[in-house]
Amino acid sequence: MFRIILGIIVFIAFVGCATKIPSHEELTQKIPLEFANEKTLKQIAIAAPSEVKSNETKLSEAESEAILPPKEQMQILFNDEVLWELIEIAIQQNMDLQIAQTRILQARSQLKSAWGEMFPQVNVNLGASDSHTRSNSAQAVVESSTQTSQIRASLSWEVDLFGRLNAAKNAKESLYYKSLEDLSSAQITLLGDVANLYFTLRETSLNILLTQENIIAYQESLELTRLKVENGLLDSTELFDAQDRLTNEQNTLEQLKTSQEESKNALLVLLDIKNLPFNLLGDYAFIVPSAFVLDTIPANVLLSRPDIKAAIQTLYAQVYNKANAKASLFPILSLSADLSDVLSSSEGAAGNLAWSMAASLAAPILNRTQLTQNYFLQDAMLQESYLTLQKNLNTALSEIENAIFNTQSTQFQNQNNIQRFQNAQSYYEFSSNRRSIGLIDELEHLTNKASLNNSQKNLNSSKNAHLQALIVLFKAFGGNLYLTKDMR
Repeated sequence: MFRIILGIIVFIAFVGCATKIPSHEELTQKIPLEFANEKTLKQIAIAAPSEVKSNETKLSEAESEAILPPKEQMQILFNDEVLWELIEIAIQQNMDLQIAQTRILQARSQLKSAWGEMFPQVNVNLGASDSHTRSNSAQAVVESSTQTSQIRASLSWEVDLFGRLNAAKNAKESLYYKSLEDLSSAQITLLGDVANLYFTLRETSLNILLTQENIIAYQESLELTRLKVENGLLDSTELFDAQDRLTNEQNTLEQLKTSQEESKNALLVLLDIKNLPFNLLGDYAFIVPSAFVLDTIPANVLLSRPDIKAAIQTLYAQVYNKANAKASLFPILSLSADLSDVLSSSEGAAGNLAWSMAASLAAPILNRTQLTQNYFLQDAMLQESYLTLQKNLNTALSEIENAIFNTQSTQFQNQNNIQRFQNAQSYYEFSSNRRSIGLIDELEHLTNKASLNNSQKNLNSSKNAHLQALIVLFKAFGGNLYLTKDMR
């Protein structure tokens, strides 16, 4: 008997391991060996070569283990304590993360339930009975009673000969791992969204102050222009132009206020709080991002992204669902056993013991068409899962390529706008000197002041655009820019 049970266990283990799942190499065989923007990728690190390891140098195993989680990498990349505080609040209170955590609990319970289906089911029943009878005869009335108590244990076990239950368990296990990756993906998305809204709020707040200064300057310019037109020193068209500049700047202010309100409310939703924990008013200097190193092997980058890992686990789950549907076409072997013992009896039957064992083999006959079509359905769903994964891989690759290009582009634009602002600043200082000695009038001076403010606004926008590009790059690389504690 022991040999039979051992043979069944070995057979189940063999069948359970027989389901083949695709390897990472098979899944990424269509992925190119290098990025289309490979040269650009090696140029966008924000540090001198001595400060970071070269992209061409492969990270050692110890260095790979020292790579920080996405949250800590974000804190190193953007050295802004207010942003760090917002990230901590978001990690603790964000609703999307809490929803993802509850889904992990659901997947874990489903996995444990599937595990339980593979083991024998044992039930224990404790019963007691009290029966009375009464009979009439010619001589007398006869009454009798019987009291009995017994315990009964039953065992039933579906022997997983063809791996049906094991496949169902593996499918639930894959979905559990998927829920973990979904949480990681949600965390990376949250980090990016919080940083995105924070820097946008900073840009908008700074530009609102500059726009308000421009409105004051344009109002003064309008009055000076009106006086000159009335005195015949300027053509009336100059008055229309001055009015148009003022109106346009007032509209710009309203647009900035709307953007600020929308960004503020969106950030409050992410943080699940009522008021921002920092002051939007006052001066702010955009931070300079820290240095980072990037992996230049596309397959490695893609397979490190939590959303891709989740898609792979979805594919694995469907592989096992198909195996489960296939195993359902075969007979089901069930074993059962029953043991009962009379604990007490008024008739003296206490201690009577009875036991039985049985085996049954059930094969689908009338519902075979339904089971066959379910197998075809699961096969089609497996093909869909594979195609969906390939689409996700291609989409992720395009996101990375776009992020690489956009990071360099915004970096160049930011450098150009820094130069433009420096030129505008120099010209404004020059015009101020000319104004002090009477070479230009107040009207021209106000125009130069507004031009300087506009140049500052463009610089603020380009700095924010570059930070936004880095955030997209951070998300595209799965929250991993290979930052370590040594790079703090």
